[in-house]
Amino acid sequence: MTSSSAVLLRRLHEQSQTEVIARAQAQFDGSSDEFLTLAEEYDTLAPRLRGRFLETLGLSSEDFESSQGTPLSLAVSAKTGKFLHNMVLAHKPARILELGSSCGVSTLYLAEALRTLGSGMVTATEADALKCAQLLANVKAAGVEAYVDLWEGDAFQTVAQLEGTFDMVFIDVWANTYLNLFKQIERLLRPGSIVLADNMYTAEDAVQPYKRYLDDDPRVSTTTLDFESGLEFTVVVS
Repeated sequence: MTSSSAVLLRRLHEQSQTEVIARAQAQFDGSSDEFLTLAEEYDTLAPRLRGRFLETLGLSSEDFESSQGTPLSLAVSAKTGKFLHNMVLAHKPARILELGSSCGVSTLYLAEALRTLGSGMVTATEADALKCAQLLANVKAAGVEAYVDLWEGDAFQTVAQLEGTFDMVFIDVWANTYLNLFKQIERLLRPGSIVLADNMYTAEDAVQPYKRYLDDDPRVSTTTLDFESGLEFTVVVS
């Protein structure tokens, strides 16, 4: 990864973290000191416990985005981004489908890996026009625009227009849409395709239909990776 991209990603991660903390604090019914104590406790929890912890406070990660105000960038964590980057380096996908690109942090990790490999394309999808503009600015600043094809609009409508197969898919949209969206992209997958879905812990209840569907489907092999917000790692077998 180039030094300029590393600096850009660090700034975007800091920006996203600041936004989330500010939005969560605004929704928290308590004092600033109580909030800081709970924030510290959240950071020390095992990832699989974080979703339940937020529920006890009457919060969820998706509440931060759906509440009134400027839409949040909601970037993947640096650890998740590095994992995505390394998965691309290992799997060498020619075509990557990213469902829910936001401002392009995860897109940058994927595209940077493709630049290292020297080929490939990320089909990025995002419904919010402002976020699309920010994504394009970010990939241009990182110099990876040759590896990103942005589709602005509803993810379901975008997927309906896509053709061919994808070697790797990253899902990071509203958790309650995971199952229906996965069913729509099944025709775009091939044996050996990898599907990664974020927020399996922080949106634990909402993703259960998706998780059960994968667990019961003999055509795939799936497991939840126990780090950060919980990442479902699915490989298409047949």
